[in-house]
Amino acid sequence: MIDSRMRRKRRPWLNVLLSIAIGVVILGAVFYFVGWRAVFREMSALGVGGIAAVLGTVILAMVAWVICWWIILRSYGIRLPLRRIIGARLSGYAVSYLTPTLYFGGEPVRALLVSDKERAPATRVFATIIVERFLGGLSMITFILMGSFYAISSPTIAWSEKRILVAGVAFITFWILVGLINFAWNRKWISRAIRLLPRLLRRWKAGLERAADKVSETEDEIYRAFTEHWRATLLAFLVQTLATFFIYMRPQVFFFFSAGITFTFPQLSLLFVFNIMLSFFLWITPGGLGTGEAALIGIFHLVHSGVTSHGAVAYSLIYKFAEAMWVGGGLYYLAQRGIRVMKEHAVTPDGDPDDSES
Repeated sequence: MIDSRMRRKRRPWLNVLLSIAIGVVILGAVFYFVGWRAVFREMSALGVGGIAAVLGTVILAMVAWVICWWIILRSYGIRLPLRRIIGARLSGYAVSYLTPTLYFGGEPVRALLVSDKERAPATRVFATIIVERFLGGLSMITFILMGSFYAISSPTIAWSEKRILVAGVAFITFWILVGLINFAWNRKWISRAIRLLPRLLRRWKAGLERAADKVSETEDEIYRAFTEHWRATLLAFLVQTLATFFIYMRPQVFFFFSAGITFTFPQLSLLFVFNIMLSFFLWITPGGLGTGEAALIGIFHLVHSGVTSHGAVAYSLIYKFAEAMWVGGGLYYLAQRGIRVMKEHAVTPDGDPDDSES
């Protein structure tokens, strides 16, 4: 019994190490075929101005994300120290960045770091996070649809690739719109689905009913964002769109400074679509290590023939280096405050974290 428990505890760490190893192997293969010296020459060609521009797009996107969530939190009456909001947002970003999906994964960590019984109930905090995530999805759809229109009408893209693109865009758009309809009209599809489970899993009936109640309460809180707090929600959406724009402009920023390449608006839109699909479906190693670089070679070759293979790899790595500072900051905050909060949740009967430190 003890050995089986120890194996279960070790398994997540083994999975992480295996994922890192796979990413390193893939990245090593990419370096072998494109030439690591050429990659670093491309990165050094950015110069001081290019590096500052790359860092600027990453910093501004993160600042916009923090402001967006801050606006939503305040609209719900949750007024927390800005340092705590930044720390929780960075921690959630770091966990999402290092797990198999870029867009979800760190949300429970983020909620745990800011929830407390008096000022920020867990269901309300989860509601603000879900609203922020959906606004991000809606802002992505705006740019995705522009890129998809260009891709479908472009004669340079094969029909097989167009079908893959349309299927991926339709998948992403469908689930974002389903979530929007569910929450904006308070359909309660998620809590209703959970309430049906006890018929099949009678052993866990009491636990599933409690879970359904909590989910229903969260859905009610989210509904308030689209009714009572619609002005703040609209403002948060505009800020979220600004963050998406900084991500949208990343290829232009990098290749303008490194190679003097200028992309057209349709090309940038198409690159954005492919990058979103890459993040959804190929983010299978921490930070998309290896898989991202390999995929971007094909993506840039498809969209702009002037981008070399080593240039595509350099683009991916330089932004990973820039994002690493946010990941490191988030992990540091999580280690300093997050672990203490998790221990308090485990040992206190009411599960409320101590809010004495912000």
